[in-house]
Amino acid sequence: MENIIEEMLLASLGALSITKEKAEKIVGEFVQRGEVAKKDKAGYINRLLERGKDARIEIEKIVEKNMTNVLNKLNIPTKSDIDALMKKIEGLKK
Repeated sequence: MENIIEEMLLASLGALSITKEKAEKIVGEFVQRGEVAKKDKAGYINRLLERGKDARIEIEKIVEKNMTNVLNKLNIPTKSDIDALMKKIEGLKK
């Protein structure tokens, strides 16, 4: 039952946009309706925040990987490519 409630909460809040205030409000509503015990409220809030954080990190990794692939396909130099060239230029100046 706990996992079902957690999944419903994540779906209704959007795992990426969850803030502590939103989590507290939604879990508070579940407590009022008797779907979550008052003593478990803090645990639910913490789990939702942690899962939201994990989801954001995972999506950032996916976006970064996809952006790198696009830059490579378009043959656009990355910041590290430019930094390496700048380092070579500085070495040649000396």
